[in-house]
Amino acid sequence: MVTIELFGVPRLRAGTDALDVKAATLGEAFRALASGCPALEPTVVEDGRLKPFYSVALNGAVVPSDPSTPLADGDIVLLLSADAGG
Repeated sequence: MVTIELFGVPRLRAGTDALDVKAATLGEAFRALASGCPALEPTVVEDGRLKPFYSVALNGAVVPSDPSTPLADGDIVLLLSADAGG
């Protein structure tokens, strides 16, 4: 399981602060997120890709939102508005 934590606009639109999903890549995680929180598609994620106005961090490190980025069981993906990152 991978935990996706939502901040800023994604949290407001989803109506939740986190979602646990089964995913081996960021693309799979984004698809699972869109399925679990339909209000996020297509404004935040679309077809397994993160929209350019949002940033992603993996286990605390900012990473490109490349859908092929591998994930491991227990990873934490942070998803936030790009302007909310500080």
